[in-house]
Amino acid sequence: MASPEFLFRGNIVERRKEWKMDKAENGKREYQRKKRFKKIFAVLAVVLLALTFLSKSFYNYRLPVVTAALPRQGRLIFTVEGTSEFVYAHTESVYADIDGKIREILVDVGEEVKAGQTLIQVERNGTGEMYDVKAGKDGIISWIGVSKGIYVSSMQNTVLYEIAEKSEEWECCLIISEEQFEHISMESVPVLELVDQNESVEGEISSIFGYNSQNLQGYKVNITVRSADASLLGERVKITIREDGELYDTLIPAAALCKDATGYYVLVVQENNSVLGEGYKAHRMSVDLLGSDESYCAVRGLPTDELVIIASTSEIADGSNVFYEGDGAR
Repeated sequence: MASPEFLFRGNIVERRKEWKMDKAENGKREYQRKKRFKKIFAVLAVVLLALTFLSKSFYNYRLPVVTAALPRQGRLIFTVEGTSEFVYAHTESVYADIDGKIREILVDVGEEVKAGQTLIQVERNGTGEMYDVKAGKDGIISWIGVSKGIYVSSMQNTVLYEIAEKSEEWECCLIISEEQFEHISMESVPVLELVDQNESVEGEISSIFGYNSQNLQGYKVNITVRSADASLLGERVKITIREDGELYDTLIPAAALCKDATGYYVLVVQENNSVLGEGYKAHRMSVDLLGSDESYCAVRGLPTDELVIIASTSEIADGSNVFYEGDGAR
């Protein structure tokens, strides 16, 4: 039979074993608990990041998307274009110098005539006498301003016909506005393209003068072309006159310039950081307009490193949050 002391010691050893087992079990449970906590934390972090990304993406999706460009140095380019038709370069109008009725027209447009040749017969008023209108010089009938049976008067400046000098020079013209006239001069170089032949011809501005008709007002630019090889009469021609303006330090696309009651301004892209991360907003900057052409505006008061907004998917104003990814302009 075991002694009491032996039994006591045995109980102590047994308790120590149980305590160690409990400690190991508790440590294992603690490790599992920390492991589960780490997994939950990692999942929550992923979810939070995903929600942040989705929130930012949704936020950006709702923002106006803008396109921007940097100002640059350059010249404004003024271009005038139009279509005309070649006519004889040297023509003369012949006016009625009697009163009467047109009885006969003896020539056609384009017919070559000699000096002294009868062109039109007019019956004088009152006497009934026939009067012959004769060519005053050799040339080509380029236009007839009367028809058989009508009455003409020397008091009404009636043009009977126009006669052209036979030469190697042809003329076309372009009607320009008052604003365009400010940028065109006798030294401007026209570019002439024959519409039906896909060819170019060289010409020069021969005159610029005021023009006023029932439908058009402005200035008439006459352009003369020399062509000994072929007749250009009646050929359609596209006329382009391009003139470079003075050099400006700051040019911006015309679409970037805005105006309200206080004057001209532009909207520029500025960084705008928030809880959702880095972003951009539109910022208003006032400018002075120095000049413009069809594509660009010359301005003053705008730093050359500011990105000016030239397009937006929806209406924006000063302070509007925008989405900008850049288009290579910077």
